[in-house]
Amino acid sequence: MEAGSATRGSQAVDRALSILGLFDEQSESLSVGEVAGAVGVHRSTAARLLTALERHGLIERDQQSGRYRLGLALVSLAGHVLDRFPARASGRQILGELRDRLGETVYLGVLDGSSVVYIDQASSPHVKQNVDWVGYRQTLTEGVTGAMLLAFQPAAIVSDLVPADWGAAPEARLPTQRELSDVRSRGYLARFPDPVSGLVVIAAPVRHHRTGVVAAITLVAPAYRVDRERFDQELVPATLDAAARVSESLGYTQGAAAP
Repeated sequence: MEAGSATRGSQAVDRALSILGLFDEQSESLSVGEVAGAVGVHRSTAARLLTALERHGLIERDQQSGRYRLGLALVSLAGHVLDRFPARASGRQILGELRDRLGETVYLGVLDGSSVVYIDQASSPHVKQNVDWVGYRQTLTEGVTGAMLLAFQPAAIVSDLVPADWGAAPEARLPTQRELSDVRSRGYLARFPDPVSGLVVIAAPVRHHRTGVVAAITLVAPAYRVDRERFDQELVPATLDAAARVSESLGYTQGAAAP
């Protein structure tokens, strides 16, 4: 294959993959024109790329509107990825038990570089309209789960993501280094309530016996259902216990030295 053909082929793959990245909660379906504008190609090129993705089941076309959405082939691919995480296999039952015991929604998020990706959840029976966070990605400086995981990262990573002179502010989502130090000392992160979401949130670390903190179990509840006594005496201990049980399934022994 000539160099020019190889380059064009690589460019087509890049563009096709970038199309998949356009779909999110705000853009669940897209027209050919919208895809062309977002990727920066002619409509005919966008149509060819969409047809190729549709042929492989990665996207599907609505016959009435002509708009495109993600296809079911991605579900199969995602299933293979999720099966790689032992924390999910061992944590699924524990998440369900924690949800049943407390009646609140719980999540399992795994560390992926400088992000957390949610790979499982057990939704509260009180929830009328379920929001599925499985597959959702956040940076470690965004949200309670990310901040808890960030607290257990090497100092160089913390310093890179959180400037030492960052000042705490009510509207700030970025944790301070002092807050992260407190999380490491306490062993978990809890917000009663979280100033950003207004929810009660508890995130506890899941540890692997070789690699340290690799995931988090996070419990989320509306503030009106949780008073301080229930928070301190029931929700926090139960969340910590669930995280410890998942950690044990990964070979971690309580009291073992951190890797």
